[in-house]
Amino acid sequence: MCYSIIRAVCLGWLIGGGLMSAVAHAATEILSLNSTSLKEMTLESIPPWPDDMVLSGTNEHRQKILHEGEFVIALYEAMPATIDVAIPYTYDEYVLVLEGSVVLTSSEGVRQEYQTGDQFLVPEGWTGTWEMPSRFRELIVVESEQWEASESLLAPLFAGPKNSESGAPAVLPLLADALQQTELDSLPPWPDGVVITGTNAHGQKVLHEGQLVSVLYGAEAALLEVGAPFPYDEYVFVIEGEVILTTKGGSPKTFGVGDSFLVPKGWTGTWDMPVKYREKIIVETKAWNIDEG
Repeated sequence: MCYSIIRAVCLGWLIGGGLMSAVAHAATEILSLNSTSLKEMTLESIPPWPDDMVLSGTNEHRQKILHEGEFVIALYEAMPATIDVAIPYTYDEYVLVLEGSVVLTSSEGVRQEYQTGDQFLVPEGWTGTWEMPSRFRELIVVESEQWEASESLLAPLFAGPKNSESGAPAVLPLLADALQQTELDSLPPWPDGVVITGTNAHGQKVLHEGQLVSVLYGAEAALLEVGAPFPYDEYVFVIEGEVILTTKGGSPKTFGVGDSFLVPKGWTGTWDMPVKYREKIIVETKAWNIDEG
């Protein structure tokens, strides 16, 4: 959810030092985001919602920052509650449900339900209710500048709901079954020297482009040499197959269907896809556009 923005405006930023303490800064090593570990990780208590935002349930929640680079990766957990999100989201927020379920009902009455393992993207400008019928935990990805702006209590962002003739944007489902079946657009082959073994054939499809870019990528089995430093932070969720990443001078890390990880800006190593492979990635838009031209 757009937690920091609403807490900040309603609480008057009474959280000495803000919520950005204990941040894990970007490094050039792969950050594993194993779901089991994320479910067991201890989170830090954060101030309660203002009473008028809690329509029902328990006003208790926690958070932990895992990474801050071109985007922020954070864990969030809440006790059962229904929250009124009347202030429009000021950023795109990618969500992976780790525990429990959530029902999102937009101000226009569109109802969407997501369970453990589901993914979705809440776009900038969304309003509605956020219902968590049981204890709920999620992993979120937010573009860093917008996250920090929300923490800074910039007055123009909190002027209240914004009217739009075209209506508020809708939450984008990113469900695994649909992503497996989505047709990809063919990409030019990798340059000579990148493919060590395997087939030089791959494709992609852009699903969303706002503050964050959400992209599907797929490739035939191949072993790639990533000799040039990675151009941006890239959050990855594996949809099909598996990938073995070996940092230059480091040990291999293997990720399969349902796993997620962060490839940090500057990373080099080998990218091994032993079988047909498909992933969903999240990249900060400005960095994506610079690299993609």
